[in-house]
Amino acid sequence: MVQPVTTNKTSILLNAIDEPTPQRTYVTFGVERGGTSLVAGVLRALGLYLGDIPEGNNEDKAFHNKPLGQMKATIARRNQEYDVWGWKYPTASAYLPVLSKSVRNAFFIVVYRDVVATALSRAQWDGEFIRRNGRMSVHETNAIVNSNTGFALATRRPVLLISNEKAASRTSDLIDELADFLYVERPDEELRARIIDYTEPGRYKNFDDYFPSPDDANGAEPETEPEVTMEQVSGQ
Repeated sequence: MVQPVTTNKTSILLNAIDEPTPQRTYVTFGVERGGTSLVAGVLRALGLYLGDIPEGNNEDKAFHNKPLGQMKATIARRNQEYDVWGWKYPTASAYLPVLSKSVRNAFFIVVYRDVVATALSRAQWDGEFIRRNGRMSVHETNAIVNSNTGFALATRRPVLLISNEKAASRTSDLIDELADFLYVERPDEELRARIIDYTEPGRYKNFDDYFPSPDDANGAEPETEPEVTMEQVSGQ
């Protein structure tokens, strides 16, 4: 049976569901320095709970390649606490084949970025003890992308394939496509403007400064980190 495919301005939707169940789990992945943080930030702004996030990369450390049993326990606990929730981890495809059966009503979001741009960004951000040359970086990045694509095409669950390049140039369209995938209302102009401001490349931003909780809202000006290149921000 041929599964439905929908093409959008920044994404391709596979295995669409007209009437989703009220309980859903969204898993966002791609490749390191491949744009997953930008997408996860938009998801959070649209109201999706992505876990306990202490840093600006929008990642819950509970899913940073923790032991399988520990991640299953976290999933079970979150399922009790939230009907709809998710997490983002760039290389989650490394463990999803063995974890996916534990994910309740999974919806997957896979972010794609130009392989060469991603490889250059990964090489630039390598730590002192990780020194990949250009050939190795391209090889590793391409292998991860191929693995992600294989997973996306094999699953029968809904999958949204997002182009980082399209998302960066058509952020408003990305916002709408993610809202539709979440089955929530598209944001009003005020929230849309804040999301676009938050995702604007050029500097790191603190999510809570742009989307404060009611208890934290105090009218303070958003704090920003030192200037970085557009490639670094789009590849978060």
